[in-house]
Formats: sequence, structure tokens, C-alpha cells
Amino acid sequence: MKYIDLLGKRLKSDEVIDVLECDDLDVIYSFDRLHENQPDEYWVPSKAEGVQMRFNEDQVLDTLFFYIEADEGFCPCEPDSLGVPIFDSRAAAKEYASESGLSVTEGEVDFLGVFRKWIKIDFGSHLHHSEFRDGKLHGMSAFLPPKAQQDGGGQAATRAESI
Repeated sequence: MKYIDLLGKRLKSDEVIDVLECDDLDVIYSFDRLHENQPDEYWVPSKAEGVQMRFNEDQVLDTLFFYIEADEGFCPCEPDSLGVPIFDSRAAAKEYASESGLSVTEGEVDFLGVFRKWIKIDFGSHLHHSEFRDGKLHGMSAFLPPKAQQDGGGQAATRAESI
């Protein structure tokens, strides 16, 4: 199984529970402590695997964070376990998207004193975001488009498997 296959699955689905049990992972419940009408979230960090999962208020896995480089206490992930394309550069990601007829958004930002370049590719079933620092791929994320998040993921996991 690849992590991308879990995108759109519910927290209590057999597939997600298998990962939680196999890797002895805990679910961290994050709620709106400041009464700002923020939705609840459920986080599953796997620091040893270099992956963090975020489930939305409906307990649907809507975001996967992949640590390509060690950061924030996370080890680098095993690229073969992700199930998403990995790009050496923004140019390579842009070329892949162009050849595949996929739309992209690019940007760069200095955030918390770290200069980052990024590219986001819309695969339809999910969005794929790659972040580059000092010319190297640093991390990636895959997340459901806003409509799929509202629908509970629906076909997202099934469509992502073909990638």
C-alpha cells in the first residue's frame, strides 16, 4: 500500500487503522481552544516514517505531509512508500505537468527566515505540492481539493491510485 491510497479515507477505515496499528501511531485531536470557530482536526505524525497525516473535522484524511529531508523531528520518508511523483526541481515538475496536461501554480516566499520555492500540480483527484529550499526538494504534500474535502473524499483515493 502507498500513502496516497489513504487520501480521502476515513480515520476509522480498515486501511487507516491497519497503518495506525502496524506503526503503533497515535491520533492527536486538535480542537478550537480559542473559540474562533475553527474546525476540529486529527493529526497522525509518524516521525520515524517521515509522514504526517491530517484528518479534517469529518475524520477524512485530507492532507499528507511527506518529509523528504529530515525536519521538525521527522526522519526522511521512503520515497517508494508515497505513491506520488517526486521531482528534483520545479522545472522538472513543470515539465511533467505540461506533458501530462495538468495545471500548475508556482510561487516563492521567505517564511520564518527560510526562502522557499514551490510548485503545486492539480491532478484532479488531489493536489500535489513540492517545496524546494536551496535548490533541493525539501518536502511535499498531497491534499484533497476543497470540493472533495466537503464530499468526504469520495472518489479521491480511487482516482489517485492510477497515478
